[in-house]
Amino acid sequence: MACKNTTWYLKKWLIILLLNGAGINTLFAQIRPQYSQYMLNNYLLNPAITGIEDYLDLKMSFRTQWAGIEGAPTTYYLTAHTRLGHNINVANPSQVDDKLHAFAPKGKRYNAYKKVKPHHGIGGMILHDRIGIFSTTEAVMSYAYHVLITPEVKLSGGVAAGISQYAMRGSELKLANPNDNLAADIVLTKPMVSAGLWLYATQFYAGVGITQLAGNTFDFGANTIQQNPSVRHYFATVAYKFHAGEKFTFVPSMLAKIASPLPFSMDYNLRILYADRIWAGFSYRQNKDFIFMAGIHLNNAFDLSYSYDMSNNRLGRMSIGSHEVILGIRLNNRFGVYCPVNMW
Repeated sequence: MACKNTTWYLKKWLIILLLNGAGINTLFAQIRPQYSQYMLNNYLLNPAITGIEDYLDLKMSFRTQWAGIEGAPTTYYLTAHTRLGHNINVANPSQVDDKLHAFAPKGKRYNAYKKVKPHHGIGGMILHDRIGIFSTTEAVMSYAYHVLITPEVKLSGGVAAGISQYAMRGSELKLANPNDNLAADIVLTKPMVSAGLWLYATQFYAGVGITQLAGNTFDFGANTIQQNPSVRHYFATVAYKFHAGEKFTFVPSMLAKIASPLPFSMDYNLRILYADRIWAGFSYRQNKDFIFMAGIHLNNAFDLSYSYDMSNNRLGRMSIGSHEVILGIRLNNRFGVYCPVNMW
């Protein structure tokens, strides 16, 4: 039998999970990590992004939610993807310099080169997400194929597969009875499969993706969590780039997510870029979360961004915040692009 402190600890997390649209039964199989800056790395939600740019795209991130609450969610990830070979013909290499793409007016971006054929992309991701005594660790590889619909519009389809390890660390609980079943560490490893489609050009993108296609069943034993199937997550996103003069760019975007029995959710985002070098923006979620973001492209190889969430988590504390930092690295960026051409 658990002692009073342990009972309070478990009740606290059950209350938090229930108030945020989940319970113990949904934690392992249904709750995917939450991101605020996914528009900078849609690869997290859709494998069709794999190899979309003409360089090796690396991103590292750390996210902590509900600052000030013990055992609050934390998420780390590393993603990397690149195209295989180059599908770009340079018409006049001497015209390509570091500023060509960062400051080119609308319609002038591809004067020095053009895309001439479809291409393949490969990538991978390592992710660790933890909340209290529960954690998920994923290792995934992805592949995508990009085709030209018109000289400016492309379509890609991608798949990702790997493993997910789900853990409940009962040994971290302080129990009055050390033989209590809750004291056991439980680890399950399951396959992870996702797929998606992505339509894009230099001025817009739209995509749909689905995760947890494997439909795994989780059985944590009679004294813990009963059998529970993993729930597929569906994502749909769209964005458009508006130019305001030669320096300012506005990028509104939306994300819709379905993961029954969790409620349908929508995110509305707006980012404002100056000279394709610095930017600021905000997001609004239907559950009345507000997110403020800012970032800078330090040079053609590195960028850094930060976001702060003000969460309405129904715990009576609207000001509970979440922090997220992303470091981006563009390796072999041979055209010197400061701002990504397709994933701004």
